[in-house]
Amino acid sequence: MTDGPHARERIGYRRSAALPGVEVLDADHSPRAWREVSDGFAVTFIKTWRGQVYYRGRSHAVEPGVAFCNHHGEAFAATPNAGTVGSFHVLIVKPETLTEWLSEYQPNAVSPHWRVVTERISGQLTKAFHGFFASFEPEASSLQVQSAAAALSDLLIRELLTDSRTDPLHEGPALRGTARMRECLLEEGFDIDLQTLAQRAGLSRFQALRAFKRRYGLPPHAYQLCVRVQRAKGMLRDGAAPADVAAHCGFVDQSHFIRVQFPICREKTKRNRSVSARGLKVGAQFRQISGYQT
Repeated sequence: MTDGPHARERIGYRRSAALPGVEVLDADHSPRAWREVSDGFAVTFIKTWRGQVYYRGRSHAVEPGVAFCNHHGEAFAATPNAGTVGSFHVLIVKPETLTEWLSEYQPNAVSPHWRVVTERISGQLTKAFHGFFASFEPEASSLQVQSAAAALSDLLIRELLTDSRTDPLHEGPALRGTARMRECLLEEGFDIDLQTLAQRAGLSRFQALRAFKRRYGLPPHAYQLCVRVQRAKGMLRDGAAPADVAAHCGFVDQSHFIRVQFPICREKTKRNRSVSARGLKVGAQFRQISGYQT
């Protein structure tokens, strides 16, 4: 059994086939000092860690609410405050991927360069970080992961990568393209990704994501999820087997469907039945969610 300050430490890396060139480092309850040379542009999103980061010949105070940005190929040393442990996420983006993001946002942009080393980030960017890290999971669809990445990269460019605080894109043509995006979501299956949606609408990923949410009230992946859930509920009401429904509607298995759907219907269910969700079996949950009665 591990004792001492490292007993609770958890460190891991995450990647997604839907988002090549991007990696996430998760560090939880870490008491250690870090000495790193990043192979990509990196942004450290602080959860609870506090300490000093020595980078480019200067020491920078880092704490929750402050992002630390470092360039690829450059070394830094991070030392936590004495006697403390902390948690953080690191978003690592390959130079060619970040260049692609920037060129979509600003077609005439040159090579990317962080505007700052440390910056207190906005609530909007904080929310985008949380959304991206939560979506970066094996069960998430390509559309969900790419949409969360596009929303995050948009704000990263605005707040950390360039000095521009204005939106350089025109929303008129973008809004007209959202109808085509919706058609694709309804007609072309559940494996469609954000890049394909944007191409079909003649938009960049940034334009597509913002315009779709502005018109329909949800980002594309959330809209698609609602379509999947509604289709699954209809199939269940028609008597389809739960396992077949999960597979047909793009869910990993029955449990995945329940985790996605059950919070949505929980309040309605409570009004209809005084049954604890915790005590329901998987099949019973499916019948309850769909409104199917035996």
